[in-house]
Order: sequence, then C-alpha cells, then structure tokens
Amino acid sequence: MNQTFNGHWDSLGSGPPLLCISGFASGNWMYRPLAQTLADRHTCILPDNPGMGLSPPATQPYTLDELAQASIALMDQLGHQRFALIGLSMGGFIAQLLAARHPERVERLVLMCTSSNDPAFKGLFPMLTREQIAAIYMLRREERVRAALSESFCPFLYNRYPDTHAYILEHRLRYEPESAQVLMQYDAVARFFASDPVPLERLTMPTLILSGALDLVVPAANAHLLASRIPNGRARIIDETDHLFFLEKSAEVNGLIGDFLGQP
Repeated sequence: MNQTFNGHWDSLGSGPPLLCISGFASGNWMYRPLAQTLADRHTCILPDNPGMGLSPPATQPYTLDELAQASIALMDQLGHQRFALIGLSMGGFIAQLLAARHPERVERLVLMCTSSNDPAFKGLFPMLTREQIAAIYMLRREERVRAALSESFCPFLYNRYPDTHAYILEHRLRYEPESAQVLMQYDAVARFFASDPVPLERLTMPTLILSGALDLVVPAANAHLLASRIPNGRARIIDETDHLFFLEKSAEVNGLIGDFLGQP
C-alpha cells in the first residue's frame, strides 16, 4: 500500500481541524454523533479505513503505520498542518503511531477504548484469535452483527441503551465489511503487536484517555497504563458503560471531549 490517502472521507462542521480515526471493522459512522456535536467548533474529518465504510477494498496487505501515514497524507491534501486527533479502539493504535511520528503536528490527542503494543500491555488486552474472527464471519450477516453486539462483548448495550443498540445495529448492517477485508485488518493489528513498541514518551501533546468501566474488549486498565506512560496523559473512566461508551453515554463523553479540545 502506498502512503497516500485513496479512500473515502467525510467532513462536518467548521473551525480548527479534528481528525477522527475509526476502529476495527467499522466505518466513520461511529463518529457521527460526536462530529455533529462538535461541528459548530471544529472541522471534523472522518476517513474510512481501507475496505471499511465507503472506502474501496484493500488489494494487498498493509500495516497500521501505513494507515497512519495515509492519514497524514489526507491532512496534507486538505492543507491542515496542525490538528487535533482522536483514535478509537484500533484507531487508537493508528493515532499513537501518527502522533509519535509527527508530534509537532498533533495539538491535542484523544484515545478511546484502546491499548498499545508495549509488552506491559500484553496481559491487559484479550485479543481474539484470527480463527475466532473468521468463525464470526462465517455466520449469516445479521447473526454475526448481533453476536458482535452481544453481552459477551458489550454487557450494557442492549438492556441499558436500547436506542444506541438500534443505531449501531442499523449502521453495522448497512456498512458491514467483507470478511476478507476484516481479516486483512486483523492481520495489520497482529503485525502492530509484533512490531517495536510505540515510543509513548514522544506523545508530549495534552492527551485525554477515555474508557468504559466494564469494557470487556479493551479493559479500562489499559487507559490507566496509557496515562502513566504518556507524559501529559490523563485517564477518565465512564461508569456503567462498556466498549461502546462513547455512544452509550454520548452526551457526557462529547462534553468531556469538547471541553478538552477547547482548552487553551
């Protein structure tokens, strides 16, 4: 994969640029509630990763570092030298790589429900195997989407946040990626964890790290460890939420992010 941005992206709002990088097997629709809240203060730039959302499929293996470089290429294309950055779950890995490589370009960083690839994080991130991912994608489309939203992954979602569950179910069914693209993305994540650790000490920009209190996918202990490793990092845990806390308690989370981005 060449390090240019050839995918789909959306832009909402006006003001200082805010780049929002999506998570595993999902499109930029995950960010729309946040972007709509921040659109009166920021230009929210929402790329779709290869093979996700409305981006064309990847035709060869790639690395998360290449996706970070493609994100920089997008910001170059749009003329944004400096910008705020949000990374969600797997997008948090990409955001760390981008910010470590180009710290002078990232004004503020938000990491949500994510981890890192230093060995200290290994026991805190119960990553599914490739075989488990492949088995999920052998299920019928709606069955596998519902499985991904089940209490095994998101214990609060269905019972406590039914409107959020309905929103996610609708959009996952509409933008469900092909299994081959998901497995290619899984392989990129596996390569990330097998590569040299991200130099978190280079993330000197103010950094807000958010997690759901009962995140079973990326437990909240990862947020606390990230905050201890990132020089200007601080963690905030959202009670009674899970991996999808940013949608389950969107008003609270959007307020926290808006306040953080608006600080001098």
